[in-house]
Amino acid sequence: MGLYKELVSKLEKLFGHFDAEHKRFEESNNSVISRALGYSDSQFSRLINETATEGEYHRAIQNVDRILTINRLEAQLNKSNISPSRKRNVGFISLIVISIASISILAFYLYQAFDNSKEISEPTRNYTLQWAFESNFINPYKGLRDLPSDCDYQCYKYQGRWELKKEYKLPFLRETSGFHYLAKSVTAFVRCTPDENPDGKLMDGYEYQEHEIWYDLLQRPIRTFISEDGVPLDSYEKLDFSQQRDFVKIGTIHSFYTNDFTLDSTLVFRRGQDIGRDIEFVSDEELAEAVDDKSVLERIKREMTQIAQDPLRDFSQPSACDPATRSPLDFHSIANGDVLSFNCKMTTAGRFLINYNKTYMLKDQFIKQLRSWLTVLDI
Repeated sequence: MGLYKELVSKLEKLFGHFDAEHKRFEESNNSVISRALGYSDSQFSRLINETATEGEYHRAIQNVDRILTINRLEAQLNKSNISPSRKRNVGFISLIVISIASISILAFYLYQAFDNSKEISEPTRNYTLQWAFESNFINPYKGLRDLPSDCDYQCYKYQGRWELKKEYKLPFLRETSGFHYLAKSVTAFVRCTPDENPDGKLMDGYEYQEHEIWYDLLQRPIRTFISEDGVPLDSYEKLDFSQQRDFVKIGTIHSFYTNDFTLDSTLVFRRGQDIGRDIEFVSDEELAEAVDDKSVLERIKREMTQIAQDPLRDFSQPSACDPATRSPLDFHSIANGDVLSFNCKMTTAGRFLINYNKTYMLKDQFIKQLRSWLTVLDI
């Protein structure tokens, strides 16, 4: 098969001539090679004996290509006339790359060990997203080799893991005062849209959200927390529900959310949709301990039942968000720590306006230090 021959040919560049009859390379045994590539013996055996799937061969070729690229860059560096200090810098970057690769391999084997044990911990709610975007063997992002030669592709530096920079609150839920919606955390993976995206102005975002529902035992109206123009009061912004005796947590909402981002010269437009949700309510015993008034307790329970019976409703709607300002404007300069900040407005059935801000911060950029590498290596 073509993929098998391509893999063997590239492995020969690293481990010497391949003996097709005995399925071995002359410079190293298969067990050592499998660990160098981050595979178990059984996985590498499938690859070398032509019994792996097409997808496994594609991923294996990508892994070997990464190693060959690092070797090529190091060789080019050694032949160049770069000053000793700059060589040390690039050598340090190479060390980091190799260290990260080693840690990834170690993590893979630890995962395999735990995966084969009897006591397997329950996966986190965002496990599927992490597996899809942070696995060593799956790459949903647009890589360097997929970019035009001048890297003039608007979205490529936005790719990676983004997180919610700060929490925000909405003193409102199900058209009812007393309930408060606390956006606790967001983990979002953003990538260049793979199809119909010639200029790189379109991005997909897939995010896991963890929000909490709190109840104000005093049932204070919305205007207690929001000014007439819809801006949250400073006292409300600083309010920590968990430290207030008048507030009781009634549940946690786990949501899967998708986003479509569009880039123009100065702005980032965002359109999102809640497509899946699970609600984890606190137990009746916990509620009973926190709420002395039986009538209030029964009211909360009735509302919890209504929330559970309305699983498809997006509790952040109806909302409309203004586009975020691009900063920095030079997309090549986007780096970890940069933000996308969206000012949003929510309007209740009673036409009461609530303003809030949702800000994403780039925490783990997929393509890092590209310009530095190209500058140092003069390529």
